[in-house]
Amino acid sequence: MHECMLCERDMKKSKSQFENGCINNIFKFLDMKKPARGKNKEQFLYRNIMNKTNISGVNKEQKIWLADRYLTYQYLDKLHYGNFDKLKEQINTDIDNINQVEKFEEMITTRKMKLKEAYDLYKKERKFENNLSKLENSNYEEDDEKLKLLITSFSYIFNMYRNKNQYEKNKFKEMQYAFWQTVIEVGGRYANFKIAAEFLQHSLEEKPEELFFTEGKVVEEIKKQEQFQKTISKIIKKYGSNNKFVFDSNVDEDFPVSFSDKDLYFAINKAELKMIGKKQNENWNLDLKLHDTYDYSDFKNISDYYFDTNSVLKSIFSSTLYNFAYYSMKFKVMKEYKIDVQFEWNNFKVVE
Repeated sequence: MHECMLCERDMKKSKSQFENGCINNIFKFLDMKKPARGKNKEQFLYRNIMNKTNISGVNKEQKIWLADRYLTYQYLDKLHYGNFDKLKEQINTDIDNINQVEKFEEMITTRKMKLKEAYDLYKKERKFENNLSKLENSNYEEDDEKLKLLITSFSYIFNMYRNKNQYEKNKFKEMQYAFWQTVIEVGGRYANFKIAAEFLQHSLEEKPEELFFTEGKVVEEIKKQEQFQKTISKIIKKYGSNNKFVFDSNVDEDFPVSFSDKDLYFAINKAELKMIGKKQNENWNLDLKLHDTYDYSDFKNISDYYFDTNSVLKSIFSSTLYNFAYYSMKFKVMKEYKIDVQFEWNNFKVVE
């Protein structure tokens, strides 16, 4: 089997090193004018690469190896994500010493980065940047279905189990970070997930500190939640017969804390609740403490979680993006941290 140097597809009985489509792509990538005669393309490419690298006195095989390492360097040099500086220095050393190489495998960089691997990284990054631009500029109210397909198109940057090369892993981590920065903008601006976006941004810090709230938007939004009010009311009905009570969700797990509002749902979920209550006239004065760990430790099935039929965007946040976050947590792009919310809720009226 004879493979194309660039894409590694079988070229059957061809004596060329590159498929016709691949060598045309190379000329376009290098902004190099193709020769008039098609049969001269490869030799023309080799001569140009020798001129660019000031290499001479190489044999037929060394010309091919020189092209391999030169193109590998050029594809890596066009990447915006990942740090390939040391590898590129090593490739330059291999290029400078190419006329001393007797076997292709003698060059250490051929084991660190194949030409096809560099080419694939380049193609994936072009796809990523194109789709990221679409994500930033889409009309989210009109193009819900397109947005759904667009979001899922980023899945390959989270599938890092297949990427054993550390260079690739570091690159995809940086791409994930850029992806989440766009999601923060989208979530805050279009889905109105302002709290969730703030908490997500905090998770992308190198060492996120604990968040502690005693007032402000987070507290006010929690108080507004009808589902949370009903949970508090059920606790009071069970424990408030003597006009005062102490409740700890670690002791009684029958009252899980959850929020119908999806901004809070993606910010604070499955929180521990501690509460002291004292009855005053017909209502209650409450001292509440919520404790949560910001993480995405469980992979979710879309059928198991929230789906908003009125907004594909919000539904995506509850399924695909949740699972992307699961992988970003595993690969330390996002980091977990503690969240504590403590406030008084005076004159609370029990709801049915």
